[in-house]
Amino acid sequence: MNQEYTTTTGLNRFFAKVYGIFGVGLAISALAAYLCSTVFVNQFLATVNQMTFILLWVFEIVLVLVIGRQAFKNPALTLAGFIVYSLLNGVTLSVTLLVYDFGTVTSAFAASSLTFIAMAVFGIFTKRDLSGIARALYSFLIGALVVILVNIFMQSSAVDYFISFVLVIIFSGLTAYDNQRIREAYFSYQMENDFGIATFMALNLYLDFINLFLAFIRIFARD
Repeated sequence: MNQEYTTTTGLNRFFAKVYGIFGVGLAISALAAYLCSTVFVNQFLATVNQMTFILLWVFEIVLVLVIGRQAFKNPALTLAGFIVYSLLNGVTLSVTLLVYDFGTVTSAFAASSLTFIAMAVFGIFTKRDLSGIARALYSFLIGALVVILVNIFMQSSAVDYFISFVLVIIFSGLTAYDNQRIREAYFSYQMENDFGIATFMALNLYLDFINLFLAFIRIFARD
């Protein structure tokens, strides 16, 4: 009984740590996006161009790889990388706030929040192993990315609309899987650099939420 209580308490604390870091990341991104699209909008538009965004995206990809590699070795560097990533992603997301109207952004945020919460609860409490489904979803994600790249040249709004729904399904499933993985990570690595692991888990949740938001915003913009 004592052991079960200790395990449950430790798991709850680990979940709280993951979601705390996740919340900080979202807050940093939201603040950066807001400042770049309102307070510093003139300076932002004067300094950014297509090459700037390409460099930012490349740097963000590098940061994700670094966070993944350092999660078990250097928790402080992992957290610093996540904070920088959240800040840079907020800068790139500011374009979304400039392109879409407030109603569309608000609706997309509400839809992505509700979807994320529902799938997170499912992932936490389901007894089913979601790893097989996750592998399939990652395969579909690769296919979706290929279609997105091709559609850059095709410029088909119908394809973009369809892919947005596909991405909602993919990242809904990955949200459930990543929440299930938090439990697995705790039991596998508890007492072993768990802050770095918690940060890496938070990054996965962050990516799920942001991609849900971007998919929903394209859907609502079309409607």
